[in-house]
Amino acid sequence: MKLNPILLSVLAGSLLAGVAQAQVTVTITGSTAFRSITFDRAASLFDPGYAVSGNTNSGPGTYSGTMSNAVPSLGQTPVVVRLSFSGSGAGMAAVDAGTPVPTIEPGTGATNNLAPDIALSDVFPESAAPALDGSHFDQDIVGVIPFVWVCNHALGITNITREQALLLMSASGVVTNGTQIIPGMPASFLGGKSSDPVYLTGRDSGSGTRITTQKDIGYTGASPRLWGLDLGGNLVLTNGYSSGGTERAVIANNPNVIGYLGLADAGAIAATASSISYEGVAFSVQAVQNGQYPFWGYEHFVNRKGLSANQQSIRDALVAAIKDPGFQTTNPLYTGNFVDQANMHVRRGTDGGTITSLDF
Repeated sequence: MKLNPILLSVLAGSLLAGVAQAQVTVTITGSTAFRSITFDRAASLFDPGYAVSGNTNSGPGTYSGTMSNAVPSLGQTPVVVRLSFSGSGAGMAAVDAGTPVPTIEPGTGATNNLAPDIALSDVFPESAAPALDGSHFDQDIVGVIPFVWVCNHALGITNITREQALLLMSASGVVTNGTQIIPGMPASFLGGKSSDPVYLTGRDSGSGTRITTQKDIGYTGASPRLWGLDLGGNLVLTNGYSSGGTERAVIANNPNVIGYLGLADAGAIAATASSISYEGVAFSVQAVQNGQYPFWGYEHFVNRKGLSANQQSIRDALVAAIKDPGFQTTNPLYTGNFVDQANMHVRRGTDGGTITSLDF
């Protein structure tokens, strides 16, 4: 019996459509601080033989394959996870508004702009600028991010208090009044070696690092006095930097500069700059976990409401993979930069909020 060619074409199209519908896709954006961790943990969910497209170090990058071992309910359903990181506030805003982010198509490597389903963020949605309504998302806390104050070795500063940090935000560097140059806070005010002004550098207004810092010290001003280097190596006022790597270079290459960094960026300039105590306490994992060291925030996992059942299963597996105590206490991607969540004895309900006990 011969089948009608038109009928064969319709049947083939129906089969292909069924395959396309069976495929589950998840698009992830947000915090660059957890970028490497999210790539690693997303890849860990796939069965052996999964495919990689794009850049899986800095993104955009894509994994495709099956997840029958990590998510048994999916069986042999094809899964595509796209990752494209834009920063904490921008990522949450994109999920909230359905704003497309650049992604990479599996196999072809072609660029495609898609609305994200999930964002990682260094801050609560309400701390973003502009603030976002946390009720728009489903949320989990998946890690603890410590920060440190860092100064060039030449400054000789060993500690900074909350009040000194707050004053530094508005009094660092120099103020020009016509032809008159008025020096601001001297390094000696912070216990440093010099009476020369100390210059504060930092991140841009969308940075989770900056938001956490300002929340932690209680700074509510419109814009802090931040300094950077121009092309001639001169210190000039700036709106802040988009990456910790750029900020750390300013600290490392100028003897009068202080700033705030994540652990990885601080470690990268240890030869020329020092991580200093905050409120008289030096950073350590235990000091964060016991509530002695207050300069830290959470890593948040937020997703749009209304994920499909299969997307929800992938989302839950990814959260569990990031929070896994074994991963957080042994994998250098995590241990070198963050504080394991399972051993925290304290908590806080907002960015920079009061630290309370989990034990009593």
